[in-house]
Amino acid sequence: MQRFNEKLVVISGGASGMGALTAKRVVEEGGTAITLDINDTLGQEVANEIGNKCEFFHADVTNPDSWNDLEKYLGDRFNKVTSVINAAGISEPATIEDETFDHWNRTHSINGTSVFLGCQFGVKAMKDSGGSIVNFSSSLATRPKPFVIAYNYSKAGVLAITRTVALHCAEMGYKIRCNSVQPGAINTPMMQRYIDAAEDPKQQLADFAATHPMNRVGDPDEVVKAVLFLASDDSAFTTGDSISVDGGVIAI
Repeated sequence: MQRFNEKLVVISGGASGMGALTAKRVVEEGGTAITLDINDTLGQEVANEIGNKCEFFHADVTNPDSWNDLEKYLGDRFNKVTSVINAAGISEPATIEDETFDHWNRTHSINGTSVFLGCQFGVKAMKDSGGSIVNFSSSLATRPKPFVIAYNYSKAGVLAITRTVALHCAEMGYKIRCNSVQPGAINTPMMQRYIDAAEDPKQQLADFAATHPMNRVGDPDEVVKAVLFLASDDSAFTTGDSISVDGGVIAI
C-alpha cells in the first residue's frame, strides 16, 4: 500500500514510541515525514534510521515559537502539508492527593497545549488544500484511573479539542478532517517505565493486561494502523471521531 505517495506528514513526539513508528510507516507507504521532538539525539537517530524521506526538526511542541519556526523551515512546503499527527505525550502517576501544581501544568502542557498548537498549525497549513489531523488521546479519557489524574484530564481534553476542530473545519468549508485515537495500555517505552518501577514487573505487566477484556496489552503497530487510516484518504468521510484501540476497554 502506498497511501502516502506525494504526502507530507508532520508528527510531534516523533523521536520515540508510536510517533517514531508512525513516521516509519508513513515513509514505507511513500510519504515524507517531518518528526518533531525536543530530544535532538534520539530524534536524529530515528530519522537517520528511517531514511532520507524522514526529516527531524527540533521543537518544543508546547511553545508556539517552535511551530512558527517549523512554518519558516518548511517554506514553500508549508501549504503542501497533508497530515498533522499530534503524538507527543507523557504519563506519570499522581492521585488527587499527591498531584502537584507544577506537574499538573507540565502534563497538561505536553498532552494538551501541544495538541492545541498542532491543530492550529494544521488548520493554517491545510485550510486551502485539505488534509487530516490525528490526535493521540487515551482510553483513560473515558475510562479514567485514579492514579493518573492529570493524564486523565489532559486526554479527555484531547477528545474535546478534536471534535471542536472537526466541527470548525466543516463549518468553514475547509476540507480538513480531525480525529483521534484512544489507545489502551500499549507496549511502548512509556508503559515500560511503569513496569520497570514496579516491585514485581512481571505481575505489573499481567495487571495491565487484565484491565483489558482481551487480557493483553496492545502492540504499537496496532495503534499506528488506526492512525494511518485516519491520516490517509481511506477515512475521507470520518471526522470528529475517535477510534479506540484498547482491547475492549471502551465496552466495559
